[in-house]
Amino acid sequence: MALGPAAWAINLQTIYAMTPHACARPTSATIILSITLAIIAASGTAMSLRAIRREPTSEWAEAQGGRARNFMAWLGVGTGVIFALVILNQLAATLMISPCLR
Repeated sequence: MALGPAAWAINLQTIYAMTPHACARPTSATIILSITLAIIAASGTAMSLRAIRREPTSEWAEAQGGRARNFMAWLGVGTGVIFALVILNQLAATLMISPCLR
């Protein structure tokens, strides 16, 4: 569940740190970084989907039917998708706006 927010935080801080250097010497490092971190956020979504589809083991089985486990898994799916889309949105802004504009 934490892969999406962690990938977004790393992406945001790295893009802000690289902006002064990108103006002096254009590079495609931010594009590669954003695509990689969006894939990492999407992999967190895939792991959460796998947790939903998998049958719980005996230590995770609950008398009420495992609602808390399913809730956390669906929450991981939602956060992974949203943060992957946010990273891709930041990538689109990086591609459209010059880093030299301040």
